[in-house]
Order: sequence, then structure tokens, then C-alpha cells
Amino acid sequence: MPMRDHVLPALTIIAAACIPGGAAAQIPDTFTNLRVLPDNIARGDLVALMRSFAFGLGVHCNHCHVGENPNDLTGYDFASDDKETKRVARTMLRMRAEINDVWLPSTGRAGLLRVECVTCHHGLARPRTLESELREVLDTDGIDAAIERYRELRERYYGNAAYDFGPGSLNDLTETLTGEGVLDAALAIIRLNLEYYPDEPYPHFLEARVLSASGDPEGALAAMERAAALAPDSEFYRIQLERMRSPSR
Repeated sequence: MPMRDHVLPALTIIAAACIPGGAAAQIPDTFTNLRVLPDNIARGDLVALMRSFAFGLGVHCNHCHVGENPNDLTGYDFASDDKETKRVARTMLRMRAEINDVWLPSTGRAGLLRVECVTCHHGLARPRTLESELREVLDTDGIDAAIERYRELRERYYGNAAYDFGPGSLNDLTETLTGEGVLDAALAIIRLNLEYYPDEPYPHFLEARVLSASGDPEGALAAMERAAALAPDSEFYRIQLERMRSPSR
């Protein structure tokens, strides 16, 4: 049966995925303006679905619905289509249904996991990579703001699936910035990475690259030596270090 919907992520709660006791009684028993979810969907099924939306996006009821207090649904206009987020969410539901009901089965594989909101959103209303998040701040507000944003996100989301706080994210951003010749930002980002991952050789290697491109051969050599020391069995770092020590070779 095709899905037909009236409400969209997130009718009920915040990321905790449980409805506040007082709010549960304020959810309508019948629903109007259904367009994707089934017309006859049971109240309990709808509430459970809204819970999954809220959890997947890390949002409150009023992310998609016309209302103010997520803990008091009195006065909410659930049928209203005024909010752009609700209209977009309908499209996302149709996309999800097509992925699960058409495209995944077309692979011919058995036992496929279904795609859910959380699969892509990971608790973020606006799913994106850590690199893209920081690059936007860097371009609009500068290096210091980007570093501050990283620390804020790490404090809030570390240990969750929202962002990848492993060394690879800042390594990738450093390489992008280096390739664009934005060396001051590249150096700041890779040193931020080294603050959290001092024992990872690749960030030291990238620091060496940035310093070399910035006209600091001594600093570059010291950074490359640290990379090689942290990976004594790596032929790659050994060769890079030899080339840096004897640039004419």
C-alpha cells in the first residue's frame, strides 16, 4: 500500500524519542490532510512513526508542524501545510518508500535492511559531513570561527553518529584547502586535528606538506620526522622523509 501522510517529522518529541506524558493526550484521534501515509493509519502507529522521525532528525514537533511548545501540543495545527519543512518531508517519505520498495528489491539480494530517516540524518535536521559544516563556517566567518565550531560540535555530538570526528574528516578538509592554496586555514585545521590525534602519522604528514608549501622547510622536516617516527614500518613515510631531507635527489 502506498504511504499517505498528514504530518511529518516530527510530531512528537525531541531526540529522546518518547512523548512527554501531557503531550500524548493532546495528539488527535483522527487525522486530516493525509497525503503519503494511509488514510486509516492507527493513532498509535502514527505516533510511533513520528517518534522515529523526531529521533532521526533530532528535532521537536514544531520543526514541521505549526505550533510552539514541543511539550504542550495544545493549539497545534497539525493539518496545516504552511511549513516548508513539512512539505519537504513528504517528498522525503516518498523517496524513502521508493528506495525501500523498488530500488533495494531490484538488487536481488535477500535480507536487505530498510532505509529509515536516521540512516542519512543521524540525528541532524540538516544532514551533512563535518568537512562541509566547517568549510561553510570557514568561508563565511574565518578560521577562528571554524575551529570554535568544531569544538562545539565535538562537545555536543561526539560519540553519536551525527558527524565523523575521526582524524579523516579534518585530514580531508586540510587536503582540500592545501590544493586551493588556502595555506593559513589548512595549517590551522591540521593543527586542530593534531590536538586531538597527536599519535596519528598522517596529520603530521599533512602538516609537513602545508609547511613546505608555506615556505617553512625546517618546520616541514620536523613534521615529517614525527610522521615517520609514529609509523616506523611505513615505507611511504620513510620515502617522504628521505625526499625532504635530500630535495635534490
